[in-house]
Amino acid sequence: MNLIIQSTKSQGSITGQEERDILFARLFGITSIVQSGLLLRTTSIGTSEPSKASLEGFKEIILELIILGEKKSWLRESSWWTIILALDALQDSNVDWKAEAIELTTQTIVEKSWSSEKVALVLKLQELNPSYGWSSALQPMFKSGDLLSNGSMLSLARILKVSH
Repeated sequence: MNLIIQSTKSQGSITGQEERDILFARLFGITSIVQSGLLLRTTSIGTSEPSKASLEGFKEIILELIILGEKKSWLRESSWWTIILALDALQDSNVDWKAEAIELTTQTIVEKSWSSEKVALVLKLQELNPSYGWSSALQPMFKSGDLLSNGSMLSLARILKVSH
């Protein structure tokens, strides 16, 4: 992961196109790590490769995806889609830090402002982390912990309307 971030840092003055290329390269690299299974591997690949995946590496990926999504609005959907991919892979994995990773992701996402991408991610996180204090975490935007309840429809409609 560090290699991707170091390789895709902008240096000096760059054009808008170069900045877009760098951001897309970063997103592509991170998505590739998630889809390849490297993010959640439980064994080392070889002697020259880093050891097995860790909670710290997972956290780094999630935070970098959030940063990418916040940097440019046109990257948000793809960045948060990759977070959902990481959570799907985490759910299917047998890493011993799964619960901590879900909790960490939940806490990180709850702090962010509302968008259609956050709605999708919160719905996924509610499935993965039903014991989290959703009622208090979703206030004041939502009166209950259920995004899809009748009482939440007005707030949900506002978020989706503003997002698109």
